[in-house]
Amino acid sequence: MSGLRGSRREFIATVGAFAAIGGWYRPAWADTAVWVPPAERKIRVIENTWIEMPDGVKLAARILLPQDAETKPVGAILDYHGYTKRRGPRRGDDRTAAWLVPRGFALVRVDVRGTGESGGIIVNEYDLPEQADAGPVIRWISQQPWCNGNVGMRGISYSAITAYQAAAKGIPELKAIVAAMGTENGYTDDVHTLGGCIINEQVIWGTLWKRVMTNPPDPAIVGDRWQDMWLERLEAQLPLVSEWMRHQLVDQYWRNRILTDYSKVKCAVYAVGGLEDSYINTVPRVLERLSSPRKGIIGPWGHQWPHGGDPGPKIDWAVEETRWWDHWLNGHDNGIMDEPMLRSYVAEATTAQRYPGDIPGRWVADETWPPARSQAANYVLGADGSLSRRQMRRDKRDVPGDVTIGTNIPLLSPMDMASQAPSEQSVDDDRSLIFETAPLAQDIDIVGQPVLQLRFVSDKAVAKISARLNEVTPDGRSWLLTYGVRNLAHNADHTAFLPIAPGVEHAQVLVLNHTSRRVKKGSRIRLSVSQNQWPIVWPTPEAVNLQVVTGISKLDLPIRPARRSEASMPIAPLPEHADRTPQGESQIERPAKVEGTAGNRRGVFKATLPLELELLKPIGMRIGDGLSIDATVSEGDVNSYRIAFSSEGGSEREDWKALVRVETTMTSSPREFIVEEGIEATLNGEKLFARRWFNRIPRNGN
Repeated sequence: MSGLRGSRREFIATVGAFAAIGGWYRPAWADTAVWVPPAERKIRVIENTWIEMPDGVKLAARILLPQDAETKPVGAILDYHGYTKRRGPRRGDDRTAAWLVPRGFALVRVDVRGTGESGGIIVNEYDLPEQADAGPVIRWISQQPWCNGNVGMRGISYSAITAYQAAAKGIPELKAIVAAMGTENGYTDDVHTLGGCIINEQVIWGTLWKRVMTNPPDPAIVGDRWQDMWLERLEAQLPLVSEWMRHQLVDQYWRNRILTDYSKVKCAVYAVGGLEDSYINTVPRVLERLSSPRKGIIGPWGHQWPHGGDPGPKIDWAVEETRWWDHWLNGHDNGIMDEPMLRSYVAEATTAQRYPGDIPGRWVADETWPPARSQAANYVLGADGSLSRRQMRRDKRDVPGDVTIGTNIPLLSPMDMASQAPSEQSVDDDRSLIFETAPLAQDIDIVGQPVLQLRFVSDKAVAKISARLNEVTPDGRSWLLTYGVRNLAHNADHTAFLPIAPGVEHAQVLVLNHTSRRVKKGSRIRLSVSQNQWPIVWPTPEAVNLQVVTGISKLDLPIRPARRSEASMPIAPLPEHADRTPQGESQIERPAKVEGTAGNRRGVFKATLPLELELLKPIGMRIGDGLSIDATVSEGDVNSYRIAFSSEGGSEREDWKALVRVETTMTSSPREFIVEEGIEATLNGEKLFARRWFNRIPRNGN
């Protein structure tokens, strides 16, 4: 049904006729669609069912759907990942179903093969068998009597990535996806590299995901064979971090996990990002490159859905996502696709300045991306430390190589905003090469990805560079706008290591992360340049004398012109929690810090989350997770970085208790990465399985 016609009175008179089915309808007199709530459709839960794959492996699914769906079929929405459908994500699935199912949709949670109660084996993330299973799963869902034949995929993080991968396969039954905080490029925007540089998240995530893959299945579902299934999973595991370290450039391994032909995506895509999330660059990229119907939203959030976004303001995402599915799975023209392509929150302060309060700012809208009316402001890096629009003489400035620079951006994607979000940047600025504008004569909005057009000279074959873009407020404090790093020894698409010819001037492009920030009148824009971004980025194999060529290197800023009016934001904000009022800059102790004095500094990053089991009442199981990180680096030694990360997981009922501990330690020499990995599993306090690996992986331009 395309929408009602007639006057407001006629519309109100007909609401009762549509209450039984519900939907979004836009009458002729309205600027936006109006939600007509459906009659209450009670939720039916199918706790477990099996979906058989072509090779005979059976995947486990949990389905939440309207009780009357077999007589009134609905659109179905798949969430496809490996975090065990009956355990960790269960509460979130139930909350999502509470607003999706009564409005006429089914939510289907499927464990990828080798995880949860699903059969088969998995030894890697987004493995090829896992990707191949998506098509049969979607087709199975579409053929069920309770489904109207239309299937969508939704998810955050891992399941956002599986949604992008499924979208690239052109599965006819897949009509649309909602992908939050995920990516279609596993090399550039996941947890492995940043600007072609190996990062610490490769160790952290490799350990966490291996622990997920070694969770035991639930005996209540799979029966007495659960121990055999568990042991089979444990014995099949690989030294995962070492496997990833063997792919330091884009090769076939990564091409299997990268969307290169965007024309293959036929379904509609809604991309969701956050200013504090590491996957933010995905949103503008897919909006620019896809040709299928698409929308995007970027809020001030970290790695969460918009309705739980931290920092705030949160928005009523349930309303927006329901409109999306009603359009693409139920065929109602509710006006959502007539609205701007991208909604961006232009923040006016950083998390460090305002947390735990909401970030001040405003929502803006762009009809297309890239926006037709965008402007590029070009700033030349001056030998005198200036950042200006005028011509400057050529010169060379040394880029500091202190390996402890960077602790004020401790994590790629912070989860605890009080301690992990980027903090005030002066400590790192003071030890970096600085370029700075004069005080701004007016407010400017930077919306997009700043680009550093760099000319440089290095005395070594491998060099890396970090650029942090900051707002320096009139009180002299430095607040992060965005940042980026680049392996200067890689070609443009990271498919080749091109050793830098020492002493020769080279050109390279460093693209900083997408941002959406207002810089206030009277503030200065500062570019803070260093060789290192510790603890995120692994240092170079050897100490480097690196110089920036000034007078020709320049910074391009994407400036969003002021507009007389903005399209209204149709998604309502959610109220701020009463106990989360603005308190100014956070004083909570941070996990990463620098100890010692000049010449004898030491970077330290330590955090521990003890393992505690909590009762999950619906399945009568106690579950829990724990982790520990211990990372250090010493000034003057590029190969002193040592990171040790461990992850524990436990599950138990009255008659059994299963524990898994996974550990990874990585160090380096000038020629190798040295990786030690281990797994240990116990059942009822007795060792069931243990294995350790020790690998030396040659450095390939990293």
